[in-house]
Amino acid sequence: MVTLINHQGLKVLRGIQIQTPSPPLGLAYIGGFLKTKGIDYFAIDGCGENLEKINKYKYHEDIAIQGLSEYEIIDKIPENSTIIGFTCNFSHCWPLVLDLAIKARSRFPHAIFVVGGEHATALPEGAFSNGLFDVVVYGEGEETLYELVTKIHSDLDWHNIDGIIYLNNNGELVTNCSRKRILAIDNFPYPDWDNWSITDYIEHNQVTGIKLGRSIPILGSRGCPYACTFCSNEGMWGRRYIMRSGKSIVDEMEYLINKYNVNGFTFMDLTFIINRSKVLSFANELINRKLNINYQLPAGTRCEAIDIELCKTLERSGLKNFALAPESGSPKILRTIKKQISLPGFYNAVRTILQTKITVGCFVVIGFPEDTKQSLKQTLKLIRKLAVMGIHDITVSKFIPYPGTHYYDNLLKKKIISNNSSKRDSMINFFDFHGRSVCKNISDKSLSRLMRWYFINFYIISIVLRPWRFLKNLVDFFRTGVENTRYMRFISEILVVRKKWKKADSRLEDN
Repeated sequence: MVTLINHQGLKVLRGIQIQTPSPPLGLAYIGGFLKTKGIDYFAIDGCGENLEKINKYKYHEDIAIQGLSEYEIIDKIPENSTIIGFTCNFSHCWPLVLDLAIKARSRFPHAIFVVGGEHATALPEGAFSNGLFDVVVYGEGEETLYELVTKIHSDLDWHNIDGIIYLNNNGELVTNCSRKRILAIDNFPYPDWDNWSITDYIEHNQVTGIKLGRSIPILGSRGCPYACTFCSNEGMWGRRYIMRSGKSIVDEMEYLINKYNVNGFTFMDLTFIINRSKVLSFANELINRKLNINYQLPAGTRCEAIDIELCKTLERSGLKNFALAPESGSPKILRTIKKQISLPGFYNAVRTILQTKITVGCFVVIGFPEDTKQSLKQTLKLIRKLAVMGIHDITVSKFIPYPGTHYYDNLLKKKIISNNSSKRDSMINFFDFHGRSVCKNISDKSLSRLMRWYFINFYIISIVLRPWRFLKNLVDFFRTGVENTRYMRFISEILVVRKKWKKADSRLEDN
């Protein structure tokens, strides 16, 4: 029996950042692929199977765990499980996976433990500490896991499989050849949502981005052709970008509408708009089918392919929310992080999008190791200019060196950071104001103050210049529950979600 486990979710109880655990798209894809190959599996969704339940998070007092307790998850594992699989895409969730693996290993000492995802790909050595995991599946995982399962169930040697990392008999880390990327993604099986509590996620409006109704995640492409030095995606996917055809994407959307009665879609792509002609083909396919849905692109989309024809077509097809990622207002910092954008070109893209009714947000990161007072002033200037131009949202995050990035490797070599897995909450720090910074030119406290100041600047300017827009969004939210912007989602968090969770603080359970 193959058992796949999705860890619990983490929920931030204070601060102005929002962390919303989302449906496990990667595991649903894995499950769908295994099913089409005739392999049954047992799914345990540690988050989605009880979205109303919260537990204490022992590593951080301002974070709570959403979902089942560790013991509830372990008790659900079938006794005949021979392969137990975990995933960890975000490093701040690794402690959850690690604690589950420790308890599961004591119950199932002879099972093969497998872990995949971006964190495991970036730091595979952490998976083999204390003999917890037997195999790391790195990179794109569907074909690798299928071959691994097939060989294990057939009592065949699996150590020569492409795309895995394991320890040999001498305790040495062995990294096999990387597996070739899957190219025919139009023919790829749909995610097997039935096994992953998707109806509960939909009913609780628990999606990335803003609330647009009954929404579900979807993927239109895989990979990213860029190599930003703060991003770990290159290690996971390489630099090959593969986009599905418009027909393939809309076929899946229509299938999900009919099966789950959804009317909204959140694209989880690393960057959706790369190939202009393919994006136009998708939008026109959506228009021609008259599905009457809305969708959003909440990740940091590139701006190079944006023009007025594309934006108008995307608007007509149902695009409601769109995010760009300038990251910094300093040309020097942009060159350092290899962002490969020009600020004049970025501003032109913003002006173009604002000619439509699409909600536009931007992501900014402060505290890069090379940031100076001058570069941070330039970023503040960027934020103020965006507010004046009329974008709807800003998200300011503190830079955290993520495993699998060039920054992480360089800072590790310089002994500025440690990969000590006992520092379990270090990756949480981009959600709050109190985490340690690695910026050498500005103190932690100063950076935290700047983070607040940037938010205040943007929203004061935005509301003063366009009070009618702010009032309209408030009215829409209270009348219909629709969140037109990320700041409306934040208000929703404060008034509804966090209020409910904090009331339950006195009855929080130890996980």
